[in-house]
Amino acid sequence: MRNIYLLTLAFVLASNVAQAQNNQWTLEKSVAYALQNNLQVRQLDIQREQAEAQLTANRLSRLPNVGANLGYGIQLGRTIDPTTNSFEQQNITFSNVSVSAQATIYNGGRINNSIKQAKLDAQAAGLEADATANDVALSVANAYLTVLLAREQLSNARAQLQLTADQLEQTDAGIQAGSLPESQRFDLVAQQAANQRTIIDLENQVRIALVNLQINMQLDPSDDFNIITPNLEITDRDLVEDYSYEEVYLSATQTQPDIKAAELRSQSSAYSEKIARSGYLPTLSIGASLNSNYSSLGREADTSNVSIIPGPEVPVLINGVPTTISEFQLTGLEFRDKSYFDQINENFGQSVSLNLNVPIYSQGRNNLAVQQAKLQKLGADLQKEQAVNNLKNEVIIALTDLRGARQAYEAAETSLDASTRSYEVTKRRFDLGAANNLDLITATNRLDQARIEMTRAKYQLIFNQQVIEFYLGRPLSLN
Repeated sequence: MRNIYLLTLAFVLASNVAQAQNNQWTLEKSVAYALQNNLQVRQLDIQREQAEAQLTANRLSRLPNVGANLGYGIQLGRTIDPTTNSFEQQNITFSNVSVSAQATIYNGGRINNSIKQAKLDAQAAGLEADATANDVALSVANAYLTVLLAREQLSNARAQLQLTADQLEQTDAGIQAGSLPESQRFDLVAQQAANQRTIIDLENQVRIALVNLQINMQLDPSDDFNIITPNLEITDRDLVEDYSYEEVYLSATQTQPDIKAAELRSQSSAYSEKIARSGYLPTLSIGASLNSNYSSLGREADTSNVSIIPGPEVPVLINGVPTTISEFQLTGLEFRDKSYFDQINENFGQSVSLNLNVPIYSQGRNNLAVQQAKLQKLGADLQKEQAVNNLKNEVIIALTDLRGARQAYEAAETSLDASTRSYEVTKRRFDLGAANNLDLITATNRLDQARIEMTRAKYQLIFNQQVIEFYLGRPLSLN
């Protein structure tokens, strides 16, 4: 029994460890999950599939239309027999069947241009989905780094609390030894309480940052969730690697889908004008049909019992020549209902037609369609130009932010080094009794603020570095 208990306990512990590992999210895993589940990305994927479906529909429009028709009806009173075209004074049931096909031979290039346009639209829709996915990826990366920033600040705050606790313990020892007045501990108690409040605030910031990351990932905030905290250090390469505007912009034009999508939309709008102009041109189509019908009045003669009985001869003169004629009587002739399929077979007909439709006056609709297509082309060209300008601005801003982040990091590093030295000097003076608690607390707070600024500058630099790497076509990663 004891062995079974130990095995069960081991299994439970292993399961908990595996579950904990599964709930540890890397940046790459977080971005991949967000791209798979983001509602906006999924909506754009649907639009891309719709554009591909439209392309298929336009290609199929080259094929002929084929349809079959089967009708059944009843005519009451004096009506025309559809099989004989004679008037009949009775109720008639009738049926007709037909198969027809029609194909467009020429319609001013509308079909070909529609196919080319739909192909461009499908490509553009895919690129627009990719552009949104890029925005989502950067948003998730920013939220991920925000969690790491809050955690590191929390770790620094806890270290600061421990430092204040050590100082308070040392002060209490001096008070008990009689070398320090009791009033010396009050400032440190207040500082300790302030450190505890800071920790509480930062713990809340960590929770909020995690929830915000889950929201960006379209992950239920109630799920058990945690991220891996990598060892992030700023290297000399991060501070000195040079990126030229031309290099980053040229790479961004190749890797970022916005400009490509705008270019395809501009090309697509050019086909809109060609499609509109096809309304001025004639349309040539060919058609063919097979048809037949049935009527309940359909009859056929039964000659199996027919006999001819001659009548008496009668003398007559024809052109002055004497001769005789006689009347013959036909007996045994009967008419029976003709079957449905026999009538269909006998009434079977075929037709072929060639149709030419020449537009003469369309109430100005064609002119209006062409004008609208031209305006659509102008709008698409402006959007393309706007996309180019946006990318240029984004690259310039990203490079400027990176340079500013590097300078801020170097300044924060210098400030942290000076604050650390100042604290160490003040601490030694405090230990020797040459400085009071206020001096030590001031130096400690200055050091704490320098650490906070250093942490912020560090993660800002990491994010700005990731943005540049992203424009260069490299995946988001903290490895």
